Amino acid sequence: MQKSQLDKWIHSHHKETYQPPKVFVIGCSDLSQYLLAVEYKHKLEPIKIDDEPVHFDSLELVKEELIRLGVERAYLRLHNAYDEFGSDNGELYHDVELSLMTH
Repeated sequence: MQKSQLDKWIHSHHKETYQPPKVFVIGCSDLSQYLLAVEYKHKLEPIKIDDEPVHFDSLELVKEELIRLGVERAYLRLHNAYDEFGSDNGELYHDVELSLMTH
């Protein structure tokens, strides 16, 4: 999903039953950057600019962008990079709600 589409989705006129999109910050223990994604039709769609996924070098930069976009709630999705064998017992990821409060 293009970043401009997400911006329009968040800021367009909505009915009272509107549920904001569920936004995820994707991180992995072996990666030094973070990606943004939005849940759309029960799948995660990366947020892109000109068909390239948007990367951030820190969580603070991601939070600043989310606040600029008007996102009220986002989740940090941490993938288990050490689950090399894909065992059925372990979780593949863990979601943590991010605080987007401005001070």
